[in-house]
Amino acid sequence: MQKYNLLFLSILCLFASACASTTVIKGGNSSGSTTTSSGGVSTTQSSSKKNEKAHEEDLSLYRPKFKSANELNIQPSEPKSVKSSNTVISDAPLHVNKRLDAILDTISMRNKSMKFTNGFRIQIYVGNDRKSADDAKIYTYQKYPEIFPYLSYQQPIYKVKIGDFLNRMDAERYYSDIKDLYPSAMILPDRVEIKKGILVK
Repeated sequence: MQKYNLLFLSILCLFASACASTTVIKGGNSSGSTTTSSGGVSTTQSSSKKNEKAHEEDLSLYRPKFKSANELNIQPSEPKSVKSSNTVISDAPLHVNKRLDAILDTISMRNKSMKFTNGFRIQIYVGNDRKSADDAKIYTYQKYPEIFPYLSYQQPIYKVKIGDFLNRMDAERYYSDIKDLYPSAMILPDRVEIKKGILVK
């Protein structure tokens, strides 16, 4: 066992002495040279020689060339006279395309002929009592004069719906107030009149 220990120690000492005799220093010089000393002999390899070979190519062909001021012969430019055009502005509309005007006219006529669209109404009463239905209708006239109530009858049930709301958000604003007096009120999708829906604030 002692023989193996001595052998291991002697190998370790030889390895340590071999490492100590050779030292490599990198980045010591500003030019990027490498110095290696082995047994008192030093060698220096400079990387600047390699860089010089890489930059020997002539790139003057690719440089932009500009003419001097004498070669250009710049003369002061004279102001050009502006000719007045004899154009007459008329009150008649400028027609870009007659076919386009015809299509726009048909679209506007179709929009004018449309009286109803999909919207929302608030149903405030459903029941078989005519007096309660009339009271709900009168309440709407008094409290909300800008919206219109609609009373429908299908035997034996009366229904009172109010408003011509083009979007649900307008209906929600009125619904929050009506819900206190009529707890069974609900917002229902329905066909509404466009002109009355525009008047809703």
